Amino acid sequence: MGRFAIIAVVMLLFSLSIVGYNMNRRATSAVNNYTNYYGETRAEDVASSAAEIFIRKLNDDPTMRGTYTIDPLLEGSATVQIDSITGIYDTLAGQTLDTLMMTSIGVYDGDSDVIMNKLYPVPLQIPSPPGAVSMSAGKSVTIEVGGNATTSGIDTNVINGSPAPDSVAGVAINSATPSSNISVNDNVFGRGGMVPDTMRVSGSPNYTAFANAMIRLAKVYSGQTFSSGALGTDASPQITYFTGNTNIAGPVTGSGILIVDGSLNISGKFTFHGLVIVYGTTIISTSSTSFTQEGSSAIYGGVVVAGENTTYSQRGNSLVRYSKAAIQNVQDKTVGKYLIMDWWQ
Repeated sequence: MGRFAIIAVVMLLFSLSIVGYNMNRRATSAVNNYTNYYGETRAEDVASSAAEIFIRKLNDDPTMRGTYTIDPLLEGSATVQIDSITGIYDTLAGQTLDTLMMTSIGVYDGDSDVIMNKLYPVPLQIPSPPGAVSMSAGKSVTIEVGGNATTSGIDTNVINGSPAPDSVAGVAINSATPSSNISVNDNVFGRGGMVPDTMRVSGSPNYTAFANAMIRLAKVYSGQTFSSGALGTDASPQITYFTGNTNIAGPVTGSGILIVDGSLNISGKFTFHGLVIVYGTTIISTSSTSFTQEGSSAIYGGVVVAGENTTYSQRGNSLVRYSKAAIQNVQDKTVGKYLIMDWWQ
């Protein structure tokens, strides 16, 4: 009897050990599954976060290409590869725009995850200026155009020379501006040749908000004297941002959007295609002496001055002329932001 009892106890212990082993194995498997799932999920989070970070970075700098690393990121690390791929024809822009392939690899504690994005560039949308020179002020506007200076709202296609039938005002003043002091010569004209052509307009675009939005895409300079070089070309327009009062002493060329937060004084030969925005408590001056000595200074596109009290002064042989083609060229060739077309994981 005692022998059978011992055998029964041994068999019971054996059975319990098997049950315990199976329970422990299942628990270990569950822990491993949870650990693997947690690691894979964290790696996915790292890859997704890196992709979002670099989409934002691309919106700040659309020229980014190549391989980038973020370490640490969410206690892991990520590698992001950005490559240009075949462009897509954009009917709105009227041209083929490069799309991008972004590959984001997230790594967390030995686990990895890959996310691939196809990104589509959205062209810049520039508000159409109501005049060759557009003024907006909270309190007062002062305008002086003298000497042989010319301010023309008659459209000119400075990009390829084809006919340009559109026209705007020579000088347009936001109707919300309380007071204006205007002194202009007979070289201020527009809208079918009206001379001199200054007019008040309602519903003028908010160029201050537009300028603030463009700063994130800009090449930034502190307020200074800029005496030589190029601020973009027609083939590759540039958004340029000067912080503080700025003097352009020439010879300087440029194409794109020029933004000055402060006062702008152009005292030398300056040729620019695109939009010039001066805002703050501002003075924009295209002065006479250096223009005569350096040759003619010319802005094709439009000039916008906005602020509390604004002054526009143009003298000598300087020229400001509205050009829809110059502004359109900047809009077509400048990426405002990237949007996700496709997402693979």
